[in-house]
Amino acid sequence: MKKIFMILCLAVLGMGAATAQVHKGDFAVGANLVWGSEIENFGLGAHVQYGIIDNLRAEAGFNGFFKNKGVNCWEINIDAHYLIGLYQQRLFVYPVVGMNYTMVSAGGVDNNHLGLNLGAGLEYEITEHWGAKFEYRHTIVKDVDQSVIALGANYKF
Repeated sequence: MKKIFMILCLAVLGMGAATAQVHKGDFAVGANLVWGSEIENFGLGAHVQYGIIDNLRAEAGFNGFFKNKGVNCWEINIDAHYLIGLYQQRLFVYPVVGMNYTMVSAGGVDNNHLGLNLGAGLEYEITEHWGAKFEYRHTIVKDVDQSVIALGANYKF
């Protein structure tokens, strides 16, 4: 039991030693392959990121889902990510909190909704400029609650 406690303590200390991947003024763009639980289909997305302060970035993104069973769906997201270093200043986990605008079109009727995004992500910095990310986000929207899973890449300038 003492060994497990010691390992956990060292892991927590190691997490605190990691420096920020995102610094104030950093700018990145990226693309995602997404899956939406409500639309039950894949889609493509694009996003831009900006470092507000060290470890905190804002992200604006667009996801368009492929038409499924006569239903079209797209969304715009504005989120905040707070990056927490996990491994060698290259692997980061982050919470996702933000706002969502979703448009669903079915049978000639368009429904527009505002909602709240909550989730988490994992990002690995491959090189100084390139990163890969995996993200889960649940959007709380009237009549269209949807979980979105994204697999993507970022290019940091």
